[in-house]
Amino acid sequence: MVLRRRTILAAACLFGGPALAHSWYPFWCCDNQDCRALVEAYGETVTETAEGWRLWDGRLIGREFGKMSPDARFHLCEEPTTRAIICFFAPQGAS
Repeated sequence: MVLRRRTILAAACLFGGPALAHSWYPFWCCDNQDCRALVEAYGETVTETAEGWRLWDGRLIGREFGKMSPDARFHLCEEPTTRAIICFFAPQGAS
């Protein structure tokens, strides 16, 4: 059932067109339950370090794993159960 849901969501990301809020997410991290823009007002802050980006909860994303965000916002995609980071997007100038 979970695999079927993910397959449907992946197809929606690939073929859904502009109706999707963040249709630019790559297919391997496009599930809206996995990916979202970070909201600083909720305490979701990102600090740039020499090694990469440090998240508000202490996790570090190395520079080699960050990708450019097309909308000037930070985006985080993480596995919902383990909170493992799938992908991370930083705005231009934050690299």
